[in-house]
Amino acid sequence: MKSLYALLLVLCLSTLSFGADHEFRGVVHAIESSYGVHHMHIPLLGVAMFFARPEGVSGLKLAIFENFNSRTDPDDVKRLVESSLGAGWYPFVRVRSKANAETTLIYTNPSGGKLRMMIVNVESSEATVVEMNLSERALKQWIDEPKEKAENETRH
Repeated sequence: MKSLYALLLVLCLSTLSFGADHEFRGVVHAIESSYGVHHMHIPLLGVAMFFARPEGVSGLKLAIFENFNSRTDPDDVKRLVESSLGAGWYPFVRVRSKANAETTLIYTNPSGGKLRMMIVNVESSEATVVEMNLSERALKQWIDEPKEKAENETRH
């Protein structure tokens, strides 16, 4: 019985955390209304994210859109995302591949010892929106990782 209460608590908290993030919901709703698609409902995603989140990552949110319009203009997607994000979000990475019509946009928002990241990836037939918070420690580890790997390679 206690595990049922714990499961209900996790589900409620995951629902509340989704409702509290207006930027993520804004990007998702903008994509839905602009392109006539709806994100997939993934059953028990909140529970899975609670148990399987990477170290240093919190507040992980995910929306996947299938049957996306393959003729989406990358500049339109960029404008749509930027108009949906609030103040304090800065462009971090923008990748555009003409070969496979893929666009990846990453925006960051540094706040209170964490780095919030909004990642939007649009492919020919699907789109994905991910938001996550990286702790300062995880961010430092992520940045230092190439240096550490290079040092380990030179020792061998």
